[in-house]
Amino acid sequence: MKRVLAILLFVPFVMAMAPPCHAAGNGEVAVSLVDVPAELQERSVLVTLGSDPNDTDTVLVVLNGLNQHSQTVTLSEGIYYCNAAVQYDALNDWPLREIDGTTFLQVEAGGQYELQYEFAGESWFTEVTGQTRYYTPLPLHQPPADYQPTTAQVSAYLTAPVGFSQHCIVYLQNLYSGAVYALDVYESNQLAAVCTEADSGLYAFLSARVAGDAAERYQFECEQKKLNTDDGASFHLTVTDTKNPDADLSTPSHDENTTVQRAAAYNAPAAAAPSATPTPESTSSQPVQQSKKSVNSFWNVLDFLPIVFIGAGLFWFRQKNRRGGPKG
Repeated sequence: MKRVLAILLFVPFVMAMAPPCHAAGNGEVAVSLVDVPAELQERSVLVTLGSDPNDTDTVLVVLNGLNQHSQTVTLSEGIYYCNAAVQYDALNDWPLREIDGTTFLQVEAGGQYELQYEFAGESWFTEVTGQTRYYTPLPLHQPPADYQPTTAQVSAYLTAPVGFSQHCIVYLQNLYSGAVYALDVYESNQLAAVCTEADSGLYAFLSARVAGDAAERYQFECEQKKLNTDDGASFHLTVTDTKNPDADLSTPSHDENTTVQRAAAYNAPAAAAPSATPTPESTSSQPVQQSKKSVNSFWNVLDFLPIVFIGAGLFWFRQKNRRGGPKG
């Protein structure tokens, strides 16, 4: 009877301590972006995987050049709603679609799945109006007879109000092929951007904008209208803040470059030299350091004087007591 009771008590204990036999498993989903246009190489694509469009625990996958537009995530069993969009593209000018048309993905334990996204043609605005939203393409030019397109780079840099930290997009068009490149300009890259995978040829500035600036507070003016990649297609734009048109301007990509600063100082007119404040040489700081050191030594001696006076007083008091004490 005791053995039966012991078994009855032991079995529930084992069942409580043992791991569940039917725990939910996980599956792996490889998410990638294919055939990325050159003008979007610097942009990020956000892919969301949730149980439904309103899922607050949606898994976010960020695809960009840092991960070669590919990432694998682990998901628990379930059905996931899949959606993708280009970051900072609230108006969906760059629509995306999954290659196999997957909108809902069922993930099972131990399963391996793949989601591949590509750009799905023109934006809704272009389909409806037949025009682009932010620029008007220019007529193409006839390329030279010996023109053979190669890989080249085009760039843009800004002169902007001091403290300007907006995300800008500059549109440049290849006048031989018609291809349009969108360059993303940020404060973190000193308001300059380069596209290294562009086709060689003649380029024109189309337009520029600040992302999210619906009121068009910022205006752009380009110094060059057309440039050839053979001569270096680097477009210089000046940004004006219509709410503060008299703000001081700077060119971070140049102003923060010491080599450019030296060249500008060397090439400055001679008349401007007297008004310029000379930059002190590194050796000029040496006497200042020595004077500080001597002052510090003087104060260090003063710090010890109270100790010396106290010691002298104790010594005098001890000698006096010896002279005035009882004699044997």
